[in-house]
Amino acid sequence: MFRKKTLKKVRQKYIYRKPQSKKDLRKMNIALIGSPRYENVRNIRDFIFNIKVKLGNNINIISRGGNDGCEKYVKKYSIEFGLRYTEYNPANTCKNLYSGMNDGYYDKPYHPTQKLHQYDCVVKHADKIFYFGGIKPSEQRHFEKLLQRFNKKVIYLD
Repeated sequence: MFRKKTLKKVRQKYIYRKPQSKKDLRKMNIALIGSPRYENVRNIRDFIFNIKVKLGNNINIISRGGNDGCEKYVKKYSIEFGLRYTEYNPANTCKNLYSGMNDGYYDKPYHPTQKLHQYDCVVKHADKIFYFGGIKPSEQRHFEKLLQRFNKKVIYLD
């Protein structure tokens, strides 16, 4: 006599949240950009840690690649916490390990619109955008136009 064995269907357990769609299953791109004068290290570190706890390791942190202020600490703590990190640094700089553009984009002569093109790249590739500190009025006009064009919203943090 043979007994029919029944197997239960095993479902994946979600510790933090249950994904609502296939978009939630892929990696999420979160842009953390800010003022070069923003120096609240604890606020940045706690924000990145909370992102990791709530959303897991399948996160890509995007920044403009600045060497001072907020973006310096975003780079430091996102790498330290083991998250993926991508930066869109200006075309007049050299390509580094975390650069998001191809090789031909870098090592160009300086042009004033390169700072604005950084915003183009960040807004285009990000799913969520957070801005630490204040923004220059000339850059803010361009940034607001980009947000309208790509139909995205930004959250300004102090």
